[in-house]
Amino acid sequence: MHQTLRLSQSLQQAQKLVMSPRMQQSLKLLALPSLELSSLVQQELVENPVLEEANPTDISSAGMTSADDRILSEGEEVENREELRSGVEFDQDWESYFTDTSDAGPLPTATETGDDEYEPIIVQASSLKEDLLRQLSLSTDDPLMFRVGEVIINLLDDTGYLLQPLEQIAQMLEVSLDDAEKALRIVQTFDPVGVGARDLRECLLIQYEAREETDPVLRSVIEEHIENLEHRRLVKIAAALKTTVEKIQEVADTLANWEPIPGRKYMSSENEYLSPDVFVEKVEGEYQIRINDDGTPPLRISRKYRQMLANKDQLTREEYEFLKSKCSSAIWLIRNIEQRRQTLYKVTKKIMEFQIGFLENGISSLRPLRLQDVADAVGVHETTVCRVVNKKYVQTPRGLFELKFFFSTGLNSDTGDDPASKAVMEMIRSLIEQENPTKPLSDQRISDLLAEKGIKIARRTVAKYRENMDILPTSMRKRVH
Repeated sequence: MHQTLRLSQSLQQAQKLVMSPRMQQSLKLLALPSLELSSLVQQELVENPVLEEANPTDISSAGMTSADDRILSEGEEVENREELRSGVEFDQDWESYFTDTSDAGPLPTATETGDDEYEPIIVQASSLKEDLLRQLSLSTDDPLMFRVGEVIINLLDDTGYLLQPLEQIAQMLEVSLDDAEKALRIVQTFDPVGVGARDLRECLLIQYEAREETDPVLRSVIEEHIENLEHRRLVKIAAALKTTVEKIQEVADTLANWEPIPGRKYMSSENEYLSPDVFVEKVEGEYQIRINDDGTPPLRISRKYRQMLANKDQLTREEYEFLKSKCSSAIWLIRNIEQRRQTLYKVTKKIMEFQIGFLENGISSLRPLRLQDVADAVGVHETTVCRVVNKKYVQTPRGLFELKFFFSTGLNSDTGDDPASKAVMEMIRSLIEQENPTKPLSDQRISDLLAEKGIKIARRTVAKYRENMDILPTSMRKRVH
């Protein structure tokens, strides 16, 4: 039996989401923090000949709004302000842009509102090893000591400790162990104090010598009882050294102020530069929101190329299509930058409305907040809010915070007004700061105290929050007096 193969056509309806390049650009700009947006704009200015920076005086003379409109205070609905559309009717054909004689672009930058303009000074931080090598070059003229010392410095880990046995280093360099020891002692005199140590005991002994300490009990604790001290076995140490527990407590307090990780200040040597994307300021009793436009210049379409396109008969088809494409790209860039501003403003405004308690009273008054809560209030999708808050920072009267800091899950509360987990962490911190140091609160006791305030969390949750805040457990917080 033979089957007949045939060709046929049929119609089907299907829904699919196709993202246009313009939509992709809009989403990309929405996710960019201010510093990256500035870099992108500078790149576009280089690559697109029809795009140029607008002169603020030209913008004013073209009928743009005053620079004061850069401050968007509460109660101002951005979507109702036609001037923010930069004089461009984007929903019409691109050629309608040229029917407007103004060189319109986004509003002037925030520095033109009268704010003090400043130039940040960026200092290139040196690494631990660079600093040590510099000190080595100033500390010895002996070629052998310099060569061995250089190897030792390069073998230090990020914390400043030497983990490789000195015997191996001596063997590798074909030098005597005494020479290796001598070079190591030179390195151990460098700053930061304690660098080049092979363990915690040696690190503290280096600091003991550098501080010119003379207390024999302190030295004995460092040399013989570091492990007992770490476990707060103060009574055992006191008995072994035939002294009082109070004296050992005094020694423990002293050592608590010393640095067990010499390279700590270099461990984050890669600089991370943060610039607020939004400012929240209290003016005459009301909180105002201002988008940070520093570094992102106002943009416009070049008058020269507008005139060329207006006289398209003098252009070849290729020239005309090229300029038309570049102009369309520039207009959509201007539009998407302004849309980013508006969305960032609306989302930040709603977040601050939800977290007004934080602005007034601090972290302890943070409310539980979900992305969906803000999305519903603003009238956008949850993913849009996610893009807005990711890697964006807001400068508030309470300090600089990442926008996503204000989102937190709630905990069970008898009062019906669930506190945010960050607020509970602050409550735990406050309880510990107020505890009797001779009888520190256990995690279970903290859980019970919170329950008395209507906040029910398990002991293990208290322990997790305490660890997240780098707070020691009960046994290590206990003092003898």
